[in-house]
Amino acid sequence: MLTGPLSAVAQAKKTFTILHTNDMHSAFVGMGPASDYTPFTLNDDKTRGGYARIAALIAARKKAREVQGPVLVLDAGDFSMGTAFAAASREIGGELQLMAHMGYDATTFGNHEFDLGPDGLGKAIGVASKAGRIPAVLSANSDFSGGDPTLAGLQQLVQAGVIRRHLVIERGGIRFGIFGVLGKEAQIYTSGGAAKFPDPVESAREVVKTLRETEKVDVVVALSHGGLRKDKDGHFSAGEDVELPVAVPGIDVVIGGHSHTELREPIIANDRTPVVQTGKEGRNLGELVITVDGARLTVESYRLYPIDDSIAGDHAIADEIDNLKKGVTAAVFASRGYRIDQPLALTPQDLSNDFIDIAAGTILANIVTDSFRKATQADVGFTVNGMMRAPLLRGKTGVVTVYDAFAVAPLGAGVLDMTAGSTLVTGYFTGRELKNMLEFFLVDNPTHPGEYFPRASGMRFRYDKSRPAFDVVTAIELGDLDRGYRALDLGGNDTRLVSLTCTLYVALVLVAIPKYTKGKLALVAKNKSGQPLASKVEALDTPLENSGYLLAPPGTVDQGSVATSAGSGAPREIKEWQAIMDYLRDLPAKSKGELPMIPVDARAAEVRAIKVA
Repeated sequence: MLTGPLSAVAQAKKTFTILHTNDMHSAFVGMGPASDYTPFTLNDDKTRGGYARIAALIAARKKAREVQGPVLVLDAGDFSMGTAFAAASREIGGELQLMAHMGYDATTFGNHEFDLGPDGLGKAIGVASKAGRIPAVLSANSDFSGGDPTLAGLQQLVQAGVIRRHLVIERGGIRFGIFGVLGKEAQIYTSGGAAKFPDPVESAREVVKTLRETEKVDVVVALSHGGLRKDKDGHFSAGEDVELPVAVPGIDVVIGGHSHTELREPIIANDRTPVVQTGKEGRNLGELVITVDGARLTVESYRLYPIDDSIAGDHAIADEIDNLKKGVTAAVFASRGYRIDQPLALTPQDLSNDFIDIAAGTILANIVTDSFRKATQADVGFTVNGMMRAPLLRGKTGVVTVYDAFAVAPLGAGVLDMTAGSTLVTGYFTGRELKNMLEFFLVDNPTHPGEYFPRASGMRFRYDKSRPAFDVVTAIELGDLDRGYRALDLGGNDTRLVSLTCTLYVALVLVAIPKYTKGKLALVAKNKSGQPLASKVEALDTPLENSGYLLAPPGTVDQGSVATSAGSGAPREIKEWQAIMDYLRDLPAKSKGELPMIPVDARAAEVRAIKVA
């Protein structure tokens, strides 16, 4: 029996249910080969997730549970960013529209809601709210009160009550108080611009006090985008989702998110407060059943329902998703000659992006970095594991579509062209600076194991983790299997520059390495002439022969600083996803008219990060 500061709901014992998700990441058609997904026929695909299936299960579980008492449907943030649908969120606002039609009462901000900046988030929520009712967007620790013009849209949504600190729902004789917070660790990954994010614990204390003393609620539910961590025994028992109710005892239930953790049973904080999470991408629906008897709270049951092809989907939701596809193609892909359902290539096997199993993710990592190097003709293509957000799965046919490929590289926006997708940027470095770069990314983050592991094309390196931190890289070679490799001088005596292409997301971390390491690892991104790069624009590669065109820039840009090739026409950025799609499309096919085949032989699986025993 779990007891605590619940208000006395009534003399009679009452039961309520919370159906919940977290980190849905715009996975409208689930995460599997898009061409495999068949939500209306059972037992014929392996796709996990899909909003049509989730909607059908929510409706079924609500009907079953409402016999026992009220049902809430809640989400703990990162409802957007991860698929092609999110890339068009500013134009179509599909996430919140669909969640409203699926029956959600409320959600909160995750860090990825801000991936297109606060102005992009404001546009996405604004489009959705104009289309009809949306779930309440709750955030107790988001401050949009500044004078920066990028905050104007969010400020209007706050004034209209679309975004609010908390929500009170009176249902089935119980008065629920619900609020959301963005955790400190998640804030590190938030592209909030001029937005501010006050301390989540202090903000939670303030809002819980209001809910208890002013709103007189019976049950307080926190939507915490804070995350969970494993303890030394390998069990999930720590993290901000757990620390929040410990610091704020007035919280009765925590619906958590951010760490993508599948909890098969609740974590009980303070010996009374259940903390739950469902994983990611709509793979599961959580069902938490709680009984309130006076001031006592009891967890009656908890279950994760897998969202798979044992569930027949909701036709109305599926029709909405099909209609949204047209807007996605127009907003994101048409300018570069692609469409959302276009087949690109065939894969004979699953291409993993497992962050822990480095070897398993090698083929996909090589494809991504090879595509960068091909797109810009740089010496080195570079990324880290965490930038590859999804695998390429074979499914039933092996067909990889634009939708599937975009899910590998869905993050960010451009510099000149603000359509979705992180742009590729190129800088020049010495051999010693390349070593320092690798040293930084080889220091693993225990909160996100494996996500910073470096991946490269045009370069291979050896590292020995038994050596001291910041001195584990023992050798770097430039080249490839066709041209051979040559060793780089790592001592700092060779000042020759090596060109390196990465995404803008990675570049922003890369250039801050001296700051992050307090000067222990020095590097300066330079242009071809060896001068320090003065702006993001200067680092762009914009070949005019690349398909597509540049949309009107959002502000004044010094066009003289943009590297362009000879010829007429406007300069164009190369998107990360575009480089990958171009690379896949240009692979050789067995015969004319067939899709190209992605190679998976030993050459394709070349190990470029060589671990020294």
